[in-house]
Amino acid sequence: MFDDLNGKFRARLRQTQIKTRSYEEGRIILKSIIGIFEAAFDLEVLDRLKKPCFLALKRPTINGEVYLIYEVVSARPIHYQELSMDVSMPKVLRGEFLKGIYEMWGKSEDTWIDIQAIYTGYVMKINDENVIFEHDETCMPLVGAEAYLLSRRAVDMLINIEEGTCLGEMIGFEHYLKIDVLKLIKYHGGVFGFTGTGKSNLTSLIIRKVLEKLDDTRVVIIDIAGEYGISLIDKILEYGMILTTENYGLAEDKIEAFLASQAIPETLLERLDTEFLSKNLMRELLEKIFDINRVKIIDLSKKISLTIGDLLSSFEDLMRDDRPSVRLRATRIYSGMRELLKGLNLTLTIKQLKRRYGEIYNKLDSLLAAHQAELNQIKYPPRQLLNTINEILEIFGETTVEKEGREDEIYTPEKIAYELIRPINGNKIKLFVCYLPDPLNARQFVSRLIDELFALRKRSIRGARVLVVLDEAQEFIPDRIRRDDFSAQSNLAVERLLRQGRKYRIHGWISTQRVAHLNVNAIQQLHSYFAGTLPRSYDRRVIAEASGVSPEILDKTALLDIGEWLFVSHKATKRKNIPVFIKALNNEDILIHEITKNVNLHYY
Repeated sequence: MFDDLNGKFRARLRQTQIKTRSYEEGRIILKSIIGIFEAAFDLEVLDRLKKPCFLALKRPTINGEVYLIYEVVSARPIHYQELSMDVSMPKVLRGEFLKGIYEMWGKSEDTWIDIQAIYTGYVMKINDENVIFEHDETCMPLVGAEAYLLSRRAVDMLINIEEGTCLGEMIGFEHYLKIDVLKLIKYHGGVFGFTGTGKSNLTSLIIRKVLEKLDDTRVVIIDIAGEYGISLIDKILEYGMILTTENYGLAEDKIEAFLASQAIPETLLERLDTEFLSKNLMRELLEKIFDINRVKIIDLSKKISLTIGDLLSSFEDLMRDDRPSVRLRATRIYSGMRELLKGLNLTLTIKQLKRRYGEIYNKLDSLLAAHQAELNQIKYPPRQLLNTINEILEIFGETTVEKEGREDEIYTPEKIAYELIRPINGNKIKLFVCYLPDPLNARQFVSRLIDELFALRKRSIRGARVLVVLDEAQEFIPDRIRRDDFSAQSNLAVERLLRQGRKYRIHGWISTQRVAHLNVNAIQQLHSYFAGTLPRSYDRRVIAEASGVSPEILDKTALLDIGEWLFVSHKATKRKNIPVFIKALNNEDILIHEITKNVNLHYY
């Protein structure tokens, strides 16, 4: 369970500190138990401590020995003589001191390594070759106790899920991170990092794993920047669809217009030219997607989006109103509508109802108009109820019967919600990439999509599990909101998704580079966090506050390279809330492999 680096690692606890930090005027308090360890100086030990690692501190108890698990934050070589040297000494004397110090590294007992580490809250018990990890934040360390480096096997037992899904390699351990992918999405998660850290690459990887491992799950991506149509192009060909507000059919060259709208990584284009492939391959793949009719138009017009299920839902809340007069009238309207609509599919739009069941449509219109007329004659009509009826009648009046066949080409947010929740058996499409480059359209789309997902789930819990992926999440859950740009509506919808979605099997995943501009209440609902390079201290503080991770560990994210992440999860790892640094698998590698393997497009 321990790695002593061939006897070179020898360390003891010298000091314990307890740091507390308060956030949101004292409502959230983070406590860090920090251990200062002193290890014998050795270059191999120093190099090992530069990488992520864990220490096990021996702790005797009345029931036997246990080991407190610490995560190393920093390691600094110390020479005794440097402690007594300062700039007030003459330069010549300082030079002699420095030369003497340098020559004695590793050759004198006056050199050592100071290690700062954070207690994880877990203890390890070793009984008859059985290893048990238990959560115990009350077990305090004893100064002077011996400390050991945890081995790769011990870290594997501490963090990894047996038969779990691999997302990358744990840095410093040459061992893969294996997590429970269902719990990763079931309890919501997010990717946070500065521009260029690989957020879209990691999100694409996670989506791949979800689609491959969870047969009962569909994924919808709200893509503002245009990154997922290419990064998941093989999955789109296999069982996906591109939905967009852009009408590429109007362009002289629709393939070129689509490529021009997408953010294609330079590294991917370079690899296509160097790995016996061609940049034209992307064009060939997209031509196939268009040929098999997997590109559809998103229509945000409310004229064709209202379903008869939505009509009923509009009055269900009013039937629970505190005012008896509102409850009574809403119940009367609801009962009359239910009687008229009995036996009809609740996902029918008003347009479809008018075209297929004209007589029922006219009776429904008359029913609402009669109640509108009665309410208008009352001196003080219940305003909320009257407004609801007025809005519905306005939509009724604007509804027109459109040409046959258009419904198959145009998708409203409500129709997409229905397609997402339908049972997967016999329905091939599992991935919906929704490209909406205009943030106003994207926010309106998100609020309507999520509202309809909940409305459908409230009527029936059956059907597919749904993962909603919000790229550029700061556009949907900003800290400052307005109704005129739909940021207030999308904020409410996403908060609802993250607060209540789990019990309806609707899950959220967010990706953003602008943590400082997010609605903090929303990201505090996440249970899994990937933090990439975060150079701003405020961003790191927000993630620390939301995830409960020690700020000292999050500060190390400022030094991460592209594709490297600090991962912490309350649910997806074997023990909750243990931060681990990983080098994620590269989605581009997988994409190149898949399109190379199937370059003839036969299986598509």
